[in-house]
Amino acid sequence: MAKKVYPKEIKSWFSLKNYETFQLLTIEQILRELEFRVMFAIDYTSDDEESNEGWLHTKSRLLEEIMKGVTLSSDLSDLVFPELSDNISFRGKKNSDPIEYRINGIPVISNQHALRPYQEELSGDESITPFSMGDLASYYRFYLRHKHIVHGHRISEINDGRIFSCVSAVEDGSSEFEDEVVIKVNLASYTDDELIAEFKELLKEWRFELGIDEPQASKSRVGISTIKKIITYKVFPFLDLILWEVINGRKISHDLASRLLFPDDEDEVIGGQQVKDTIRPFVEKIINEDTFPLVKHYVKKNSYLKTMRISDVMKLSED
Repeated sequence: MAKKVYPKEIKSWFSLKNYETFQLLTIEQILRELEFRVMFAIDYTSDDEESNEGWLHTKSRLLEEIMKGVTLSSDLSDLVFPELSDNISFRGKKNSDPIEYRINGIPVISNQHALRPYQEELSGDESITPFSMGDLASYYRFYLRHKHIVHGHRISEINDGRIFSCVSAVEDGSSEFEDEVVIKVNLASYTDDELIAEFKELLKEWRFELGIDEPQASKSRVGISTIKKIITYKVFPFLDLILWEVINGRKISHDLASRLLFPDDEDEVIGGQQVKDTIRPFVEKIINEDTFPLVKHYVKKNSYLKTMRISDVMKLSED
C-alpha cells in the first residue's frame, strides 16, 4: 500500500504564485506549454526497460526544475534536458559527436548536430508535416532493406519496374510510416483555392486506394469555455502534481489537491469531491483523450485567439 501523502511534502515546493506568469501568455504559447506538459504526463512505457528508465529519469529532472519554481518550458535549464527530443539517443557528450535518432522506426545519425540550420525547417503540425532529410534517409533505408532500391556504384537502381511507383503505395504493410502519404506540392504554379480543391478530391481517392477509412469525428465539443478551464481548473499546476505522483509512486488525495489548487482565500471554494468528479477528469481527458487536439483545432479555426493573452480570453463571453 502506497504511503499517505502529507500536505507538508507538497507545500514545501508547490506554490500557485509560480503559475501566475501563465496569465501573460498568448493562447498559442499556452498550447505550446500544455503540449510540453502533456508529453510528460502520458504513459510512454515500452518493452525496452532501458528506454523506460531513461524516460523516468528525464521526468525526474523536470520535476526537480518545477520544485525549484520553474514553470515555463522556455525557462528550463539546457543542462537539465540536453537530449530532450523525440526518439533520440546520444552517442557522445560533445556537440560535435553524432546523435542517433529513430525516425519512422529507422535509426538515422545526425552529424555536427550543433550546426542544425533552423531556418531550413518549414512549419508543420500533427497531421501535415514537411518531408525532412531524416524522413528521406529513413525511407531510403527502408526500401534498401526490402530491396526495392539497390545502391549501385554509379547510380541508384530501382527493382521490379517500380521507378514510378508512389512511395506510399510500396510499404509492404509497414506500420513504421503510420499510414502516411508522401506528396509533392507545387506552390508556385497553383493558387491556394486550386490546391485545396485538388487535395480534397485526392483525399477520397487515396483513402480508397490505400484502404484507409476516414476516422470518425469526435463528438466532444470544445470552445472558449474549454480554453478558460485550462486556467480556472488549474490545469498546469495539476499536471505538475500528477508528475509528482508518477515520480514518487504515490497518490495525492482529492481533498489535499483541492486545498493546494483552490485554497480558502480564493473566490470560489472547491472541495475534494469536485476535484474528483470534475477537475481531475478534465485534466485526464487532456492527457489521454482528444480534448487537447480539439482545442488546437478550435484555435486554428478561430485564429484571432492565437495572439490573445489568456487573461483577455478569460473576459470573453462563452460560446
